[in-house]
Amino acid sequence: MVAILLSISWIIVALKFGDRDWSKYYPTMLFAALGNSLYEILCYNYQLWTMEPNGVVYSIIPMLLLILVGMPLSTWVYLSKYPYKSSTYIKGIYVSFFVLVFIVLEYVAVRLGSISYHNGWNLGWSLFFVIVMFIVIKNPFY
Repeated sequence: MVAILLSISWIIVALKFGDRDWSKYYPTMLFAALGNSLYEILCYNYQLWTMEPNGVVYSIIPMLLLILVGMPLSTWVYLSKYPYKSSTYIKGIYVSFFVLVFIVLEYVAVRLGSISYHNGWNLGWSLFFVIVMFIVIKNPFY
């Protein structure tokens, strides 16, 4: 259920804050979705974290919502407002804001039972991953 609420939230945020010319971000949106898909395929038997059904009938639905809605739309919003011509300090603040949003959302999802950690994964590893992810997501577009 949390995955559905987050997906609806990302749709609303994307419609409000996303650049209307979303097509220029499309390759990077696919890149983000592909990265998540590859994790799901390559780590199928050794998951580090799992999206739990949490009130949804099929366990694949939260994963698909993240791959098809969450990652592409969050990438679109992130790149739409990225301060390309600003100082490094402003860029750092911008990236930090998105990292904070993602970590808070993940923390809430873990507390509500929508995400479970496995094989030594924890919120600290997620923080490291999210920082790297936002730096990498910007580079193919830049």
